[in-house]
Amino acid sequence: MNPSPDLTDLLHNLLQQAPQGISEYALIDRLKEPAMGVFTADLDLSDNLVLFQTHFLLFNQLYQLREQLRARREGDLQISALRIQLLPYSSGSAELTEHDALCSYYLDWQNLQETDSGGVTQLLEGFWQRMAGQLSADERREALAVLELDEQADSETIRRQYRRLMHQHHPDKGGQHQYCQLLTQAYRKLT
Repeated sequence: MNPSPDLTDLLHNLLQQAPQGISEYALIDRLKEPAMGVFTADLDLSDNLVLFQTHFLLFNQLYQLREQLRARREGDLQISALRIQLLPYSSGSAELTEHDALCSYYLDWQNLQETDSGGVTQLLEGFWQRMAGQLSADERREALAVLELDEQADSETIRRQYRRLMHQHHPDKGGQHQYCQLLTQAYRKLT
């Protein structure tokens, strides 16, 4: 799956045909059409590694296209999995934006080359944990440390310790408001 030099031009043309934008899935479907010659029709997106590689290649090319459009002052590009949309150029938009970590990630081919099936699995697990509001092991340890608990603490122990520390350090009893906020944040993360 190596991008051809014409892929950014092809993407630009496809996006011009979809003024309201297009989802990543629909764009990949278009690129699987035999006339497009980018992806094969039998591309197995149920394989997580193939899905990641396809996604990475597409986003790499989209970010390159965005950079080209901005440099030529011809337009801009909104890039997300749900909607990819060609936008009019707005002077200063490229200069005023913060560092775009996603752009940096997708423009670095090393991120694609270094991600194997295990890496894709870790990325997906991390994504689903964040979506479900679950904590990583490090986040859990940090929250437990704020509550002065070890890693074996169960939900009832966490609740009792939170109440004890809040009672002991409440601002009405001379405690600090910021410390109580830390306790509450840690408790909420854990529950």
